[in-house]
Amino acid sequence: MRRISLQDLNDTMILAKPIYQGTRLILERDITHLTRYIKQLENIGIYSLYVKDSPSEDISIPDAVSEETRQRCMSAVSAIFDKLKTQGNLDISQLDGVIEAILDDIFSEKDIICSLHHIASIDDDTMVHCINTTIYCILIGKRRGLSTEDLTTLAKGAILHDIGKVDLNETILLKAASLTQEEYSHIKEHSSLGYAFLKNNKGLSDEAKLIALQHHERLDGSGYPKGLKGDEIHLFARITAVADMFDALTTARCYRKSMSNHKAYDILTDDALKGKLDRKLVSCLFDHVAIYPNGIIVYLSDGTHGIVKHQNPGQPFRPIVRIIDDTNGINNVTLFDLDLTEHPELTIKA
Repeated sequence: MRRISLQDLNDTMILAKPIYQGTRLILERDITHLTRYIKQLENIGIYSLYVKDSPSEDISIPDAVSEETRQRCMSAVSAIFDKLKTQGNLDISQLDGVIEAILDDIFSEKDIICSLHHIASIDDDTMVHCINTTIYCILIGKRRGLSTEDLTTLAKGAILHDIGKVDLNETILLKAASLTQEEYSHIKEHSSLGYAFLKNNKGLSDEAKLIALQHHERLDGSGYPKGLKGDEIHLFARITAVADMFDALTTARCYRKSMSNHKAYDILTDDALKGKLDRKLVSCLFDHVAIYPNGIIVYLSDGTHGIVKHQNPGQPFRPIVRIIDDTNGINNVTLFDLDLTEHPELTIKA
């Protein structure tokens, strides 16, 4: 299996993971002749797919949670957001079950290095982002040594961290062009709005509620809404800040394409060095998230290219790459696996 952009699809490829719009199945796994669906997918903001083909045979792409758990989370979060938006009622009764399912999945894989990005339509941006951020938060918190009780609290707050966006102007929220200063100020209100929705809910702890309010604060005081510094920001909010930023960078948005994990790693690391993000928490994230994920095409310093096949634990910049040698033409392609830990003279260039 590998991840490929729509423009690189051909009809020898088979869909490896199903595509959903909300909780509605759009394309089933194992569908062929994928090029006929390109326009339909572009119209809902999907620009890449996971496919199976001969070069990616036997390449697996690990995710921290199962597809079943993701869909269960999607149904629950959709219901919470929709009810709040249409009825003004915050009903989080489903959260305990889905948080438990996420934790069970993550703890069933002791040392997982996650390579899979959930592909979602533009309509599902906020909800899928909340689920992804929650998964990354648990991975960071687990690495940080938090108790199961604290991980549950962290997850409950993280999955609701952007709930204030239900009260924002959708035209601004989904605007593809650059925001004006006034529009950006409106978007920034979601932190305070989210906290207002959560603060009187008896089903959440104070620590969970603070995540909505503080996840855009930065250690150097440059964040919002209050410009808090250092330990004034709760640990759970500092964890969510790292997870939130990583997922925002690596997920396609209506105003830009997704960024590679490697580029996101550079940005988060730079912000940590500048004192904006917690350096230890950034390190915890990339202990569990691949910098060069399985199933992506990489280009090496010797001019060759291939698909990342497998991660080497403790060597995030030196994965095993399946080299695609097509120098003799498209009908004479040869494949071989190259372990970059055994070839220090080679580096990944792109």
